Order: sequence, then structure tokens, then C-alpha cells
Amino acid sequence: MGDIQVPVMGKGSVTWEDELVEASESNNAFSSKKLQPKRLTAYVDISNKLIRQDTIGAEAAIRRDIVNAIQDKLEATILGNGASSTAQPAGIFNGATIVKNETYAKVTAAEAGVEENNVYGEMKYLMSPKAKAFYRSLIKGTNATGMVFENNAMDGTPAIVTSNIASGNYVYGDFSQLAVGSWGDIDITVDTVTQARKDCTRLVINAYFDAVVLRPEAFAFGKIA
Repeated sequence: MGDIQVPVMGKGSVTWEDELVEASESNNAFSSKKLQPKRLTAYVDISNKLIRQDTIGAEAAIRRDIVNAIQDKLEATILGNGASSTAQPAGIFNGATIVKNETYAKVTAAEAGVEENNVYGEMKYLMSPKAKAFYRSLIKGTNATGMVFENNAMDGTPAIVTSNIASGNYVYGDFSQLAVGSWGDIDITVDTVTQARKDCTRLVINAYFDAVVLRPEAFAFGKIA
């Protein structure tokens, strides 16, 4: 499988017309965003003596650990601020305007800004543990008793907390507008030759992913400091 073109449809228009008057063209503009395979990779050498002596499945445990590391690295990259290159995708925070939102009014204003862009998908928050801690202690306005973050929700919107977002930051929006591509399964090659003189087996891991924001206006970015 080669590159993937993800279609993006712009806003169309309709008009009121009298009976028997020809309809006007909606003028929908179509564009696309490209996903290209970018490689995540690593290797580890395992002593064959350890494999023979082991009774708890050392090789299987190492395989699981490497797969978990790939998943963690992928999430950290997608939720980071790094620029796109031929080797890695851009992070969702790359080039974003991150607004300091330390009051409840600013949080709701950011939500309204996304809605004013005609974004009506299923909204969610992704946020750092530090941002969660701050909003757990922030009251909803001067006369309210509830906190901005309660019951795993930010102002009533589901919120997911991850340390793979920079400390104090969060992003709100419709994450169906973030396309993530995967090319095949995570491949683990068992190499018994390269390190044979050391009586080791080398596991080589390769996986291909990419990610791209389809509609930047579907997201709002905030920080607490």
C-alpha cells in the first residue's frame, strides 16, 4: 500500500429561490491531505542462554514491552509539537496557537470558538495531568460550586488525561478530524544470525504510521501557564 489521500470537503452553500427558478451551485470545495508511511523501529539482542533458562517467557515479555514502547512513542509524537518530516508525522500542537486559559470564561470561549467553525462532531478533551489538576480546583464562575473538571469530564465534555501532552497543555475538539494511518501490523523479525557469535537472538521491530490534521479549525489549544 502506498500513500493515502484523505479527502476534505469544504463548506457548501444553498440559496432560497422562487418556484421554477434554477438551483444555484453549492460550490463545495474539495481538497485532500496525504498520509505517507513513516517508520518506527528498534532492535534488541537477547541471550539465547536466557531464553533457554527462562521459565516466565522473557522473549514474549520483551516483545510486549517493545510494542508498548512503539504505541507510547506514536502517541507522544501525534500529541506533541514536532514538525513533519520524511521520518515522522507532525504533532497536533505543531504551529497551533496555544491560549492561556486560567478562567472558566476563557475555557468556554475556546469551546465556542470551535463550534463557531461549524464543527459538530463528538467533542473531547485531551490534557496533561498538570492541566487536569489545575481544572479540578477551578470553580465554575464566582457563584458556582462545581469544579471545571469533575467525573473525568471537562465542563461536562469527556476528558482523557495523558502524560504524552506537554505539562499544563490541553487540546479540545473533534478528533475524527485527526487522521491516523497504519501500514500493516507491527513487524518483528527474529534474527538468529547477526549476533550468532555471541549466542544472541536479535529482534528487529518495524512499524509504519502517519497522522495529519484534516481541519485545523476543529481544535482549540490551551494551557494553564
